[in-house]
Formats: sequence, structure tokens, C-alpha cells
Amino acid sequence: MKKRVIPLLLALALLMLTFVPAATAAGITKYVYTRNGKPLNVRAWPSVNSSLLGTIPNGSAISVENYTTDYTWAVIRYNGQTAYVMTQYLVDGSPVTPVTPMPSGGSSQGLIYSLENELRSYHVVSPYTVVAKPVRATGWVNLRYIPSTECCHAENLYANTQLTVIAETANWLQVRKNDNGVTGYVMRQYTISMGVGSSY
Repeated sequence: MKKRVIPLLLALALLMLTFVPAATAAGITKYVYTRNGKPLNVRAWPSVNSSLLGTIPNGSAISVENYTTDYTWAVIRYNGQTAYVMTQYLVDGSPVTPVTPMPSGGSSQGLIYSLENELRSYHVVSPYTVVAKPVRATGWVNLRYIPSTECCHAENLYANTQLTVIAETANWLQVRKNDNGVTGYVMRQYTISMGVGSSY
């Protein structure tokens, strides 16, 4: 009789262990960061065409339970039910206030004004890993030599390219490519953090 009980107890123990990874993966705190300051849409399913359950204000802290396999959507609890938000609008710390929009005028003056405002928020961080996440799965993200969309394209960063973050500004991450060591800037909304101890 005892010989039958022991295998049964072992089977129950193994069954319980299968639920541990899901429990330990839950409760990752992220913050909503929409560049235009608007609230983030919460969906019933991981699709922009699914039902809208509500919105979360920009800057709010949320608890992420999991991600979809392509990391495009984060799984959260919203009003007691499972819901989804787009990961490109989540960061690892309370977001910095967006910079003032550049004034109209000459392109060189606008570029200088934009850079001055952006670099005021520049700060070095403890290195952590992110991956590039283009809006289109078959597209790429621009790596630039300066934190501006106005000039200085360095390379194309294709989906899931691993990058080490070394510094941050309000809207950009200064990164180093893990494969070839090239350093530049990428817009933070087109990355997903993969490291522990990130410092947005």
C-alpha cells in the first residue's frame, strides 16, 4: 500500500511544480508611456481590432503577468479580468516628461532646439538589455548617431536585435549593439526591456 502512495505523492508534487513559473513571472511592474500623453487602450484580446475594455492614464504603474509569444502584447488584469495592452507603450520606470515640441522654422534651428531639449534629460544608467521591436514585424527600427529623427542614420535594427542600454533621454535610449558594438540612439517606444534592474 505504501509503495502505491509514494508514486502518487510524487506525481502530485510534480503537478504543483508546473504552476510555479507562471506565478513567478507575474507581478512585473511597468509604467504606461505614450509619447503624446494620451491614455493607453486596454483590449480584450491581443489585437487592435478587439473590444476596448477601457484606458489607463499615461504614467500609470501596472502589473504585467505575461507576454504574448512575440512580445507585442502584455497580459494584465483589468477590472478583475484578463486584458491586453501593447508593450511598445510600457517602460520600466516612471516616464520622464516629454520634451517640448520643436518650434517651426529652419530645419537646422529646429534640430538644435530639439537636441537641446532632449539632452537636458540625458542620464547614464546601469546597463540592461532591450530588443528592437518595429511596428511592423518585417520592418526595422532606425539606429541614429544622435537622438533625433532629423538626421544621422547609423543602421537598421531588425526585430529582436539585442541592444545594451547605456544611457537614456526623455524619448531615446543610447544603446550598443550586442553583435558588432556599434553605438547610437533608438527611440524607446520601439524597444522592449529584457533585463532585470532596468532604469527608465
